[in-house]
Amino acid sequence: MLFISLPMQYLHAIGTFQGALLAAMLLFSAGVNNAGRIMGVWCLFQAFYFCSPLIVVHADDTFFANLIGWGYFVPASFGAFLYLYFRSSIIKKSFHIKDCIHATPLLLCLLLNIDFLFSTPAEKINIANNALHKENILLLTQIIMFLQAFFYLALSVKLITKSGRHARDTLSNFNPKIFTWLWIVLSLYAGMFLTETVSIIIGASYSLGIVSDLIAFTLIYSVSMAQWRKPNLFAIDNLSETSTKVLNSTKKPQYFDSQTKTKLLENIVQYMEDEQPYLESELTLDALARYTNLSSHHLSEILNQQANKNFYQFVNEYRIKTVCSQIFSNPNERLFDLALSAGFSSKSTFNAVFKQFKGMTPSQYRKQLKLDSE
Repeated sequence: MLFISLPMQYLHAIGTFQGALLAAMLLFSAGVNNAGRIMGVWCLFQAFYFCSPLIVVHADDTFFANLIGWGYFVPASFGAFLYLYFRSSIIKKSFHIKDCIHATPLLLCLLLNIDFLFSTPAEKINIANNALHKENILLLTQIIMFLQAFFYLALSVKLITKSGRHARDTLSNFNPKIFTWLWIVLSLYAGMFLTETVSIIIGASYSLGIVSDLIAFTLIYSVSMAQWRKPNLFAIDNLSETSTKVLNSTKKPQYFDSQTKTKLLENIVQYMEDEQPYLESELTLDALARYTNLSSHHLSEILNQQANKNFYQFVNEYRIKTVCSQIFSNPNERLFDLALSAGFSSKSTFNAVFKQFKGMTPSQYRKQLKLDSE
């Protein structure tokens, strides 16, 4: 019989139950968005993966033995799930039929092992318990799994990097910590597969196998629970609606000389001070471009080249100055009320942006002002 320690059996049993429970919550609860559905299916696949070793140990020659092997290849889909979840969460892109192409790595693994998967239960148990799987097929399967893992890791890095740049160039009101958390999730995913890779290279290390499973358990189920509680966990409002042409602005010719750009920047600054458009919580690059009679491309170019700031920095600098001025003038006013009046739309965004600009929280800043005035 295949030996799996009792602690590992408990870990896989908990993983199976937790995955099935979270999948049900995300797939059948009201109010769950597309990103939540994707995460729900991922939880279901993860539950099946955790269940696979238990089936080998406990199924014997029963009906459930027919399921042996199918769950082994589920990790070949994890990279695609991660990328599709990020894409749906950040820019709210819907799942289309053409996205089924992302199932290719999993299907290839299943096709390579088709003989094993459709063997009799007794044959499967014998192969699993005595490690009789064809080495060349096993090696090719592992190569596909790890290639897809790092391919989708690269796609996810590109997506987050591009989305972060797009947000900073076109939006003024989003929580910058969203991208910090996205990078943390991506790092855990990379750590999971790197650990698994090292485990296989050095000969299926038991300790590294546990570490890899624990990372997978923590990563997928923690994000799933957070997604269920907060459907717009990583969503950035208006990111998909703003002009994507700004992202390619470096490829376009410059139409204004340096002197003209300097004058235009002065006009923009004058408009910001006179009309205070930054008080609009949903101010975007496209909106400010319309107000100043410029194209989005030219406005972005002027801010980056003449002011050495992206749109996010340029607008929020005015908001933070306004809040600081109000804190000084109205020391007893609620901080969040001041934030709302300055153009911020949420407490979390206000706190993150304030700390980013001032190096301390709004409360700490207020306390510092009181100490300085004494």
